[in-house]
Amino acid sequence: MRMMLFSISESGWWLIAMAATAFFLAGMWMLARSMKLPEDLRATEDQPSKATKRAAALLTPVCLGAVLGVNLLRPEPAPAILFLYSVALISLPVAVVPVRGRLLKHYIAQKRNDPRATMHYDGLSLAWMISVLSVACLGSAIALTSALAFRR
Repeated sequence: MRMMLFSISESGWWLIAMAATAFFLAGMWMLARSMKLPEDLRATEDQPSKATKRAAALLTPVCLGAVLGVNLLRPEPAPAILFLYSVALISLPVAVVPVRGRLLKHYIAQKRNDPRATMHYDGLSLAWMISVLSVACLGSAIALTSALAFRR
């Protein structure tokens, strides 16, 4: 019998994992498209080449597909791993995309003040990102532990 987690079958978790992968890729594409530097800073910053951008765009889905494919080789049931995979992929864009404008403004201000400065996050953006990722980690761990404990 196939394992069910949160009353969702294993095939349902595979669909959720694929949807989470698509959400992650869309979120990262949106993040990359919206983080444009002004002309005066573009000349001083090293910009990734088109080949590098293309490689990142092609290798990210391949790597994520490999992670999902490795789950097929595992002897234990996949729903728990697919649940954690889905939570991780969904939480990353949710943590970064809402504060992308604030991060960019802070980065531009830093570079205009000192072109050699390293990236430092502002407190509110850092607090948001840490909070979202912490809630995702803690919430998924509690949900998974309780689901597995009640199943017995």
